[in-house]
Amino acid sequence: MPSSPAVGPVTPASVEARTSQLTERLTAALTARGLRARVSRGAWVLASNPAGDPPDGDHHAKALNPGLRQTVMCGADGDGRLMWFWQWSGPTCDSPPEYEPLCAADDIFQAAEKITRVLRVAGEPPRSAPREDR
Repeated sequence: MPSSPAVGPVTPASVEARTSQLTERLTAALTARGLRARVSRGAWVLASNPAGDPPDGDHHAKALNPGLRQTVMCGADGDGRLMWFWQWSGPTCDSPPEYEPLCAADDIFQAAEKITRVLRVAGEPPRSAPREDR
């Protein structure tokens, strides 16, 4: 069940605290599904699937194939609501990243499900969703 929004005035500190809680919850939900996940720069979650990693010791494969990774960011949409956003590379190496809405930030279950589907390796059994992030 999604948690209720914080009560009280919205300040940069309250948004930062809420974002911190949400990134930690999403990281835990992704880890429970067998993915590696960590928080980066406060609002970003970096997720990867170890099943997509190149073989250990094959430096050439590691250089050509960084594995299955996805970055999502928790931030405000145009209406000020906290959302998860997919982060995509820009069209050129000099372009800034592009962001696409994923789901409401409180919906940890949906965010974790979608990220897990994107990072799934063909033939890998679907991962069960823990009850506590619903």
